[in-house]
Amino acid sequence: MSRASIFDLLHQRQAVSEPQEEPTAARCDYAGDRLRLIDGLALTAAGFIRGGEIPEAPAPELSSTLYGSDGYRLLVHRVVDTISVDEPRLARCEAKAYRLHQLVQTVVTEALMLLEALPEDSPFDVLLSAPIRSPEAAAIIQERLRGAIAETQYGACLGELRLAEKGEDPHATLAVGEQGGMPYVLWIGVDSLVNAEDVAATQYRDMLVQSSRGGGLYPGEAVAVLLVQRLTAQELEFDSGWRLDAGMLREHPPRAGRRDHDKRRALLALLGDLWPASEDDASSPAPSRLVVDTVGMPGRAVELGGAIVARWPDIDAVDDGLSVDTLGGWSGEATRVLPFVLAVAATEPEEHALVLSLHAEGHTRGWALRSYAADAARLSEDHS
Repeated sequence: MSRASIFDLLHQRQAVSEPQEEPTAARCDYAGDRLRLIDGLALTAAGFIRGGEIPEAPAPELSSTLYGSDGYRLLVHRVVDTISVDEPRLARCEAKAYRLHQLVQTVVTEALMLLEALPEDSPFDVLLSAPIRSPEAAAIIQERLRGAIAETQYGACLGELRLAEKGEDPHATLAVGEQGGMPYVLWIGVDSLVNAEDVAATQYRDMLVQSSRGGGLYPGEAVAVLLVQRLTAQELEFDSGWRLDAGMLREHPPRAGRRDHDKRRALLALLGDLWPASEDDASSPAPSRLVVDTVGMPGRAVELGGAIVARWPDIDAVDDGLSVDTLGGWSGEATRVLPFVLAVAATEPEEHALVLSLHAEGHTRGWALRSYAADAARLSEDHS
């Protein structure tokens, strides 16, 4: 379905719908260690990623504006199919923010279609993970996003719309304070490193390729949207979606100075804690999908492959695994959301998935995505 037809459909539904009440009062009694992932989509240099649609890995292209330390043009992963936006004030106050706004507006109608999976008139929040420095630019982007939602049937259901706190932990990012929050969240992550400032930035200098023949990840850009449900302690069973329990963090000496054997052993220990082994394969089946943020950084592929084959000999890290960086380079803040979107899009409803973050030198993170449908089917068999 084209973007125009989706937008028209949203407007038609708004026109025929009955007057809607204001969203219900926000709650603050959600469990801090559990979320339900419902659906998601993303736009990278490879194209759209959504349920059952994983595009082929794209080849990087020569940038027309970025040059490496050797004077040659750099290879980058740029999103080509974006809409036009007319925001001269935004471009003046922060050039990068203009590109982020363009990426968000390109997917906003498709993102709202994710809400079709919810009960009618379900209230929701929107959290935006985006590296916007200018307060004026941040206000413009949020105002335009709020306006786009208000023009559809979902406008009356919108609760809070704000920038998300920085951090790698999705549970902390989606946590609510004393003001509370709506049960459902559209979590949007967007970033673009296809600019000279980010390529030269200290935080990316050791990650991104710095010359035409140098090693590292290609600068990329992406926008990812994840539909999430905050859960109370009483909400335990669902027919669909994936349970995301609190992730695990393991700090360690820098990867560059460790032997391959030590790195594999440490990752294997993390996998054992994250996905405990069981004598009963039915109660603890292996994940069907493995998603990592990067295999392109030095040593990551060897570290990952060795640990996976030792833990699950039947899993092929290549055939059963997906790496975010192969689908569009490194896209900064968007990689907070993108691995989970990729896991949801690539995993069947009754399959489990595993998400690993390997990019950092001094720590590793992991999350288990447990299928509610698979758990329900297993419980039904146990009681039959």
